[in-house]
Amino acid sequence: MSAPTLDLVATKAGHEPRTIAIEVLTDEEVSVLVPDRGVVVAPVLDEVPEADRDAVRRTAYRGLLARGIVEAPDPEAVAAAAAAPPGPSGDVALDLRVRNDVLSALTLRSAATAVVAVGRTTAEAQDFWYAHLVEEVVLVEQVGTDGLHRFSLGHARDLPDLLRAVAVHPDARDGAGEEVELAVAPDSEAPAELVERLGRAYLRADVLVVRREAGAPVEAPELTGVFTGPEGSWSVVSRPGSQRAWARPETAAGVVRRVEGLAAQARAAVTATAGGQP
Repeated sequence: MSAPTLDLVATKAGHEPRTIAIEVLTDEEVSVLVPDRGVVVAPVLDEVPEADRDAVRRTAYRGLLARGIVEAPDPEAVAAAAAAPPGPSGDVALDLRVRNDVLSALTLRSAATAVVAVGRTTAEAQDFWYAHLVEEVVLVEQVGTDGLHRFSLGHARDLPDLLRAVAVHPDARDGAGEEVELAVAPDSEAPAELVERLGRAYLRADVLVVRREAGAPVEAPELTGVFTGPEGSWSVVSRPGSQRAWARPETAAGVVRRVEGLAAQARAAVTATAGGQP
């Protein structure tokens, strides 16, 4: 049975940005098709002991063949791969012929120069949402705790709407209280009143904007936690290297602007990398 997924895409204005569904792949299938997972989680595969992962990948490969997502390589290709030197891990690389729609999606995923990563939690479910940006295209990847990756394709101009729809509860109300500075340390504790307020949120979304440039190290991004619902809205922002975080009450409109600002950061990173205009 599949794990529950979060369905909070309706907004107060009733706008739902359009995306086109492509395919659903498992953790294991993605690992067969894309050696580098990047920033995306693999919740089921990560629970498999290292010694057993080759076996589950072989099973995943057979599933990809059965579903027509990949074609079986011809004997000449298998012989050439077997004769080639193995990689650092001892694996033998074999080029797979992948169905065009899936190949296009995974190529976009690997080529993204910015990724917006969102970890979402409600009382009933948890999932992970990623927007991979390549110029004017956004590849959306939603990953459940069941290890299913749901891919869809949209336009980068819709990123603010897409991000708002997944990160802000549709019934968000204005928050109340004072700004609180927090220490980010294993033994530090947040004030009980703040914990109680944040605990009343219907939706928690932890948002990262990750910039990816060829040959450049990935810098630790700022983490923005967004807590929203009918009981109020709060943001918790932690800056890399500061060992501090700031929890702030937000108006419903203010938290939307904050989330849309994160989408703008991601688009700006893509534009700066490409040297073009948004």
